[in-house]
Amino acid sequence: MLEEKISMAPLEAILWTGSFIWVFFQLYKDGPSSFNDNIIAGWIGIIWFGILLVNVSRKNARIEMSESSATSSDDLVDAPKKYNGDKKKVSDPSIESVNRIFGASKASFRANADDGLLCGVLLLPMVAAAKLADASRKDLDQFHTAYIQVRLELVLFMSVILLLLVFTNEYLHPLKRVIRKRGLFVSSILVSALFTTLITRVSPLTPILAETPITMTIVSITMFQWFLYICVVTLKKCFTLGEMCVISQASAAVVHGAAEYICTAYYPDSTPTYLHYSDISPSMVLIHALVVGMVFIGVVTYPLLRQSRRLAQRPYWRSLPTSENASIFQNKKLLIAVAFYILTAIIVLFIIEPICKAITGENPFMWTLDFLYMSPSRMFLCLYWALTVITTVVIWVLVLDFNPSTQSDRPFFGSHNGAEGKALTSSLNKKRKLFHALAVIMFVPGVLFELSFLQLAFGVALSGFIYLEYLRYFAVWPWGKSLHVFLTEFIDNRDLGPVILSHIYLLLGCASPVWLGCSNVLASLSGILSLGFGDAAASLIGKRYGQWHWPGTKKTVEGTLAFIVAVFFSSLLIVYSAALLGVDDATRFAVSAGPGEWLNYSFVVTLTALLEAFSTQNDNIIIPLYMYALVVLGHTM
Repeated sequence: MLEEKISMAPLEAILWTGSFIWVFFQLYKDGPSSFNDNIIAGWIGIIWFGILLVNVSRKNARIEMSESSATSSDDLVDAPKKYNGDKKKVSDPSIESVNRIFGASKASFRANADDGLLCGVLLLPMVAAAKLADASRKDLDQFHTAYIQVRLELVLFMSVILLLLVFTNEYLHPLKRVIRKRGLFVSSILVSALFTTLITRVSPLTPILAETPITMTIVSITMFQWFLYICVVTLKKCFTLGEMCVISQASAAVVHGAAEYICTAYYPDSTPTYLHYSDISPSMVLIHALVVGMVFIGVVTYPLLRQSRRLAQRPYWRSLPTSENASIFQNKKLLIAVAFYILTAIIVLFIIEPICKAITGENPFMWTLDFLYMSPSRMFLCLYWALTVITTVVIWVLVLDFNPSTQSDRPFFGSHNGAEGKALTSSLNKKRKLFHALAVIMFVPGVLFELSFLQLAFGVALSGFIYLEYLRYFAVWPWGKSLHVFLTEFIDNRDLGPVILSHIYLLLGCASPVWLGCSNVLASLSGILSLGFGDAAASLIGKRYGQWHWPGTKKTVEGTLAFIVAVFFSSLLIVYSAALLGVDDATRFAVSAGPGEWLNYSFVVTLTALLEAFSTQNDNIIIPLYMYALVVLGHTM
């Protein structure tokens, strides 16, 4: 099939390579002394050596498969019945010669995209390096700089581990069934413990991680590989290799942050030095608690959730024809749902809440209420969000003619969420881009006026989305089916896996630059601008007016130009409008930014638009982080 042969465009590879080198060159010029030139050169050398080894291994595998294919083709002449229709598989070795991990087949990864290896290996190190260089430029205290440097060392380490997993996958291919069954144990326990000890205790590449308790580092690296394993084995077709690497790295970094907070509260003698002198923000503690806690809830309640899904899949109208048996069946669903909700409440009240209180010294629920009520603007922002959502629903129903009843005829657990072969039609595209517009309307005022409150709100929203996905996928009574019917209206062929990620990706794309933070207002707005204005404009203009297609892609030149124009002029409008309203960050930027600053910014927007055009990775998560890293280092201060 055509979509299985998609490979990374040469220009995309050039964009990733050039951007990575430029970001680390800025770190080389402006970085802290603790992350010196030798360390930077060491990490860059290891990563590019790993990429080279993976490419050589992949090329050798392709050559071997070509030779095997030629031999098999000769055999087909003499014994065609022996292969029984597998001629296509044998005759095209390029289909199988892709980067994978844990011995997984191509069915474990999202189709219609390349593997995204460069994206997965380079993106988060670029973001962390940009943050570290920015902190050094601003002469932040050494403890805050060390806090950022730990993240950089951690994501670089995880990128190397991914390359190691990809490289060994080719040589352990004959044992792939064993790896699929025992991959979590082998990779997470053995590789994490030995490799982590070697890198952090023997090599000079991790000066700050070397001072961190090794148990904390091993837990973080183990969680990274555990998330990878879950993506490959359980969440099939949801991610490309690059996407699952980015998500797993980010998740492991959040787990590492939660471990730092727990270590500070319960094991002060083992706390890293840089944490002793840093202020603990209650809002950041709550964000970590919300995200990590929601994953913990899913793990603990999984037996109940799995049973709920099995009951939903059971054809009870055939096996239980009587009304009495049907009633028993419904009671089982009700009991499982009640048990799930009660267990959720127990985990929140007796595990998550006490830990948060031990770390911050305050009751998290009372602190959140005080944080909300202490500022009238936060109350107004909540009211504004509620009115915006209601207005959007009205527009959606009246203008876009949404008809949820059309979904009722689909089986609740149809193949791939009912998205098999579903194209991005004009109607579907408008409905999806409506939420991009909603993100702009809702989140821009929060970035400008209440950034800290918006950070916490994003954490609440993300944990809520994860919990709702539990209810939808596992068909938890009484909202599971309704959520499934609602969300399947917006999926396309990128949501072929068991979970629906489009809305979560959109939220993460807007939230990640806000969570990362920066004094440059345009950096914090990177996700909202690139998705709310750029991606929406590129899609709508490209599909309606596009005639000139970029080589090897379905994206159009007109769409790319629309992305650039929309993001650049919306940035001008937002910044100077906010400056007129007296927003401090916007005013400071408007006063200091000259033509050179805006020229640099336009160059960053152009690179982002080109990546959006050539990349087959999910735009909602990749584009905002890429743009954020370049804006932070683009001297647009």
